[in-house]
Amino acid sequence: MESLIFFVGLSLIRKYALNFSWRKMIWAGSFLVTFFNLLYLLIVYDIWRNPWFYIFTDVSDTFMVTLNFMAGVFAIVEVSEPGFEAITYSLVTTAANATVPLSFVIAYQVLAFFPDLNSQEGLASDTPEVRNQFALLILVTEAINISSLLSLPMLPRQKEESRDLLKSGESSAFWAKFTLISGAIFLLYSTVITFMTVAGAETYGCLKILGGAGCTEDESSIPVYCLLGAAFAYCYGLNFYFTFWPIVRGKEKFDWTKFF
Repeated sequence: MESLIFFVGLSLIRKYALNFSWRKMIWAGSFLVTFFNLLYLLIVYDIWRNPWFYIFTDVSDTFMVTLNFMAGVFAIVEVSEPGFEAITYSLVTTAANATVPLSFVIAYQVLAFFPDLNSQEGLASDTPEVRNQFALLILVTEAINISSLLSLPMLPRQKEESRDLLKSGESSAFWAKFTLISGAIFLLYSTVITFMTVAGAETYGCLKILGGAGCTEDESSIPVYCLLGAAFAYCYGLNFYFTFWPIVRGKEKFDWTKFF
C-alpha cells in the first residue's frame, strides 16, 4: 500500500508540481506529515483506536514524505554536471542513506528518557503514564521535524537558482572533506551501535546510551545527554553557520522570504 501511494505521489508531482518551489514543497510536506503524525494522539489516548484509521494515517504520511523526497531529487539533477548525473545521484543518495541508520540509532537512544516505552510489557500496560510519555515523544519528534525547516535557505528554490549557483563556480575543498568525513563517521557509528544492540543485546541492550532503561539503577544519563547534544549541535550548528551567521555579521539582512 505504501509503495502504491508513493508511486501515486510521484506521478502527481511529475504532472502538476515540476515547477513548484522546492522550499514550499518541503513546507507542505513537513506540515502535512506533522498533521498526520499528530493524529496518532487519538490512538494513544484511546479516542479512536481503529486498524483502518492507523493504516490511513500511516499511508498518508508516506504520500507527504514523497514531497520532501522529490525536492531533494530535483536539486540533485540540477547540480549534476553532464556525464556525471548517475555518479552525483549515487554520491548524494549514499550520503543521505548513511544518516538513516544513524537516525534510528539516535531515536532508540532518545527512548532512554521514556523508560515506560522501552518494553512491550510497558506499552501493553497502557497506563496514563505510558500514554503521556508516548504523547510527549510524538510532540518532541514533531517539534524537531518542524525546526528542520530553519535550514531551507540552504536549498535553492527552483532550477534557475540551482543553475546560478553552479555557474558561480564556487568550491571548497574543506567542506568537501568535511562532508565525506561526516558521512564516514555516521556510517561507522551507526554500524557499531547496531552491531552492539543486535549481537550483544543481552550484554549491552540495557545501556541507556543504546536506548535501554539502564543496566543499573544508578547508571548515569550524562553520556546520553552528550551524544544527543553533539547530534543537535552538528545539525543546528551547520545551519546557523550557513544561514544565520552572515546575518549576525551584517553581511546579509534577515528576510522571511529566505524560507519560501
